[in-house]
Amino acid sequence: MEQILGRFGQQSPYSTDTTIEKGHGRIETRKCEVITRLDFIDNRIFSKGIKSVVRITACREIGNKVSTEVRYYISSLNDSSLNFNRDILEHWGIENKLHWMLGMVFDEDRQRKRTKNAANNFSFIRKIALNTRKKDTSKGSMVTKRLQAGWDNNFLKGLFNLI
Repeated sequence: MEQILGRFGQQSPYSTDTTIEKGHGRIETRKCEVITRLDFIDNRIFSKGIKSVVRITACREIGNKVSTEVRYYISSLNDSSLNFNRDILEHWGIENKLHWMLGMVFDEDRQRKRTKNAANNFSFIRKIALNTRKKDTSKGSMVTKRLQAGWDNNFLKGLFNLI
């Protein structure tokens, strides 16, 4: 890992892209740099399928507060920084939306299941339930549908038929 961290200061990136987004009371700047010349990496440590190393520097401004986060990715793709910047942002958007839904619909963050496989099993069940409810075209919020499934056996059976 040290080989990669120091390399961005020594080698010019193959490709660079910067995006700036304004909204929700903040300004977020993401700079994506891609290195594809990887002869410096010890092949015994990393697989030979690696084609690029990506560094994303995200700077977020909210009022007078500025925070910066740097993330590194290894990839089997030889792609442009524009595509990496977009794809990584899209991936985290999907991931955050899923966790937000699980938190809002199932109050997942306050679950107390911690022993053996209970936490993983219930997380898996909640994701199945969430995806099943998304297939249901009836009116109502996800929370309303969760409650209705607990109160109305016919509605619950209809959801099971969607699996």
